Amino acid sequence: MLELLHLAVRNIRTRKKRAVLTMLGIFIGIAAVVALISLGQGLQHTINEQFEKVGADKIIVQAKEIGFTGQFAPGQLKEKELDIIRKVHGVKHTSAFLSRSGQVQFNNLQRTYTLMSIPRTKEEVDLTNNVHNMAAGAGRLLTHKDKQKSVIGYNLGNRNQFRKNIQVGDKIIVDNESFEVVGILKRIGEPTMDGAVILPEEDTRRVLKEPEAFSMITAQSEQGENPADVAERIEKELRRDRHQKEGKEDFTVQTSTELIASFNTVLNVIQVVFVGIASISLFVGGIGIMNTMYTAVLERTQEIGVMKAIGARNKDILLIFLLESALLGIAGGLIGSLIGVGISKSVEFGANATFGAGTITAIFPWYLLLGTVLFAAVVGMISGMLPARRASKLRPVDALRYE
Repeated sequence: MLELLHLAVRNIRTRKKRAVLTMLGIFIGIAAVVALISLGQGLQHTINEQFEKVGADKIIVQAKEIGFTGQFAPGQLKEKELDIIRKVHGVKHTSAFLSRSGQVQFNNLQRTYTLMSIPRTKEEVDLTNNVHNMAAGAGRLLTHKDKQKSVIGYNLGNRNQFRKNIQVGDKIIVDNESFEVVGILKRIGEPTMDGAVILPEEDTRRVLKEPEAFSMITAQSEQGENPADVAERIEKELRRDRHQKEGKEDFTVQTSTELIASFNTVLNVIQVVFVGIASISLFVGGIGIMNTMYTAVLERTQEIGVMKAIGARNKDILLIFLLESALLGIAGGLIGSLIGVGISKSVEFGANATFGAGTITAIFPWYLLLGTVLFAAVVGMISGMLPARRASKLRPVDALRYE
């Protein structure tokens, strides 16, 4: 076996350019698979970390759009729904906020950002801060007593969004009203929150001209209660109040565990689609290996005849060609994996440099790297099977006479 392996390596080395061109499809396919999966798992890890900070006892209630005479109208949440949720058995605390796009002016420039309200009581403020992982990087967070004050997201205080960073103590203009900036959030890693302007609820409703609606209501379940059971009770109470049938609701009720499961499902589907696309390159690479091996059989027909004439068996010839095709696959897999790691790290560096440290971290589990190399080897061997069988079936006399 060692002699056959040595012979296979020698045959590849004598045809270096052809070997590199043959492996090109494998390079591209494996590099794409490694890069996409490592970045996908890194994104999944980042999202999971964010949800772990929120906690498993949180329940999110949101309005959803429903079809109505060909139009789409939101099933709004208001103070009435908040009161209903507060009274549901198993609910410990609730909070609600309004979030809409609005015009923000600073340094004689105007930009569109997300305006978000902070609730009116201390308990609601604490829950909102916890759900959104808000912490002050400079200054302080808003309290339920603040008026005409604001807290801005990380990007507005660190990314020169107005050709100048907003600092604590500066004034910003929202809908022709002046608000003092009392705090700048630490980077959260969620683009909407990192670019948000947070205002007291009364001020937010006034500048957005939205007197009643909430964008989202959050409930925290009592200790010892199953959040899924509490969520089901909330859904039943809201459905009863709105006189809606199950499955026809104009709102959604989800636990934080369900939300993260939904995100992970979507990310997994995206990864599968991208890997499927990348697999086309692997298929092309396999065809290249098959073509190269068929050419090698034709070129080395006399050599095969000589080996058979001096005692080589069919299985020896078969093994030589299978080893060559497997080595082409393994080499393509190794180089492709290294290229994929390089691509992932470049994307990680670029994303973290643009959006801040910790935006995404490429993850390279050992089974990913080992699996891609083994898969490339299998592709190589399968691609080389038919040419290898053809070579092993050649009759010595016919092979020696071939020109």
